[in-house]
Amino acid sequence: MNTPPTRTRREFLGQVGQGMMVASIGYEVAAGLGLTSAMGADAPAALNFGKLEPLVGLMQDTPVAELLPKLAASLQKGTTLRELVSAGALANARTFGGENYVGYHTAMALMPSWHISQEMTGAEQALPIFKVLYRNTSTIQSAG
Repeated sequence: MNTPPTRTRREFLGQVGQGMMVASIGYEVAAGLGLTSAMGADAPAALNFGKLEPLVGLMQDTPVAELLPKLAASLQKGTTLRELVSAGALANARTFGGENYVGYHTAMALMPSWHISQEMTGAEQALPIFKVLYRNTSTIQSAG
């Protein structure tokens, strides 16, 4: 899968050059020249997932022992299984960013759980998704 680069080679090399200049002349001089942004001094804003943010927060903040009843209540209020899977993936991405072995495998289990649920009917349809979301939340909370 080819994705277009987010910046050109010229822009990248320019940023590398700025970083090298900052490293060689020191922070104080670089700040005076307006080059401190090359050091990444500004922290990125926290990710916000819009409409799914409450579900993502629920999966990150709810104690795992209380998660399944809250997910079931959410379904009864009209949340779809697709939204639950999406929120689980976003909670995992925000927490781990692909940098946790168990978190990575939990994220990889979300789509198979979705496909399995589509083979089922009725209230049982949520079970495979609930199982993976439970593991996802447990992994998120064990990571701190």
